[in-house]
Amino acid sequence: MKYLTILLLIIAQVKCFSLKKDSISKKTTKVEVISSFYGSVGSTHLPVNFFNKIYFGGFIDKSEKGNSYSIAKTQRSGFETDMNFGVNIYQENSELNGWYFSLQNKISVAGKYQQGLYDLIFRGNEDLNQQISIGNTNFHFRNHQLINFGKFYKNFSFGLVIGNILQEYNGSFGENDLIDFNSNYNWNVVVNPNISFIRNNNSAFKKNGNSLGLNFKIKDDFKSTDLEYELEIKNLGVMFLHSNIETINYDTSFTYSGLSFDQITNINNLSSEISTPFQPYTSSNRIISSTPFEVKFNVVKSINNLELFVGTFYRNNSQYLPNSYFGFNYRNKKKLNYGSNLSYGGYNKFQWGINTSYSTEKINAQIILQNCIGLIPSLGKSLGIVLNLNWKIK
Repeated sequence: MKYLTILLLIIAQVKCFSLKKDSISKKTTKVEVISSFYGSVGSTHLPVNFFNKIYFGGFIDKSEKGNSYSIAKTQRSGFETDMNFGVNIYQENSELNGWYFSLQNKISVAGKYQQGLYDLIFRGNEDLNQQISIGNTNFHFRNHQLINFGKFYKNFSFGLVIGNILQEYNGSFGENDLIDFNSNYNWNVVVNPNISFIRNNNSAFKKNGNSLGLNFKIKDDFKSTDLEYELEIKNLGVMFLHSNIETINYDTSFTYSGLSFDQITNINNLSSEISTPFQPYTSSNRIISSTPFEVKFNVVKSINNLELFVGTFYRNNSQYLPNSYFGFNYRNKKKLNYGSNLSYGGYNKFQWGINTSYSTEKINAQIILQNCIGLIPSLGKSLGIVLNLNWKIK
């Protein structure tokens, strides 16, 4: 709410400044209010219904637990939201050059794991009769507030990103970590996890950490008027997690092969046997790491009113599989336009998306549905929506 208030004040000041200049010199400075919302949930093996039950509550039946593949198969699941509000301030008498400023809030949670580990948690170990490797298991949860500002031109833009880190959780397991079942009652467990929790802080000034990154975009053609390329990098930089915020790391190894009768009957010994290996320690060391930057590259071919495009997208340190896509947009020179695309990657597999946009002289609105099959929650394994709304203020 405070970000929205700040944004409205900025717009008001810019508008007043623009009107004042118009009344004196008859020059025009155009301002465009930009806003966008992105939300998605996806998995390589779980239907959307599974996430509905997790969030809204309810009984998860057998069909909603997804198919049971080979226990060694790597799976991914993730959820994310991205809200962005800002302004583009065009230079006088120019539609191509200017400055941009926006406030952004990004939240994401995701994990990469083997099918066997998921089956152990949601189906039990009754049908598991072989070793489960968990060395490829890692996850994250983050909540970042970002301030973006910079300069844009016709074919090029650059700027800085200043981040306020509310939450940053990361976890991974050792390369040789495993769970082995000799029987239903005898487990051999070897783990060496490394998990850090950077929790939110109620203080308005003493926060968990900050980040500093770079935004960069170049758009040009291949010496042709109907073939263009675009390369965009967002928030490429470093995160500083402050030493005055509690950081908990689990760094231990142990082997567990069941409980003896004496351990079960002696509560004190049982508690000691179970809890000792998991004692966390608190580190006061400052953590410096790379930001969860994003890279996007695509090529567009124009044929009359048709745009054909192909590209790829990647997000760092997010258990995110590089996403490849291709599709089309049809521009019929009317207010309403539409398009479609196919993609593979991210937190899920194949997606069939559709989009539509509505454009006038002052307003541009766009809706993108990332996976039509996701509208059937029992079948689709992902569902995402993108909403963009731009309003030009004269």
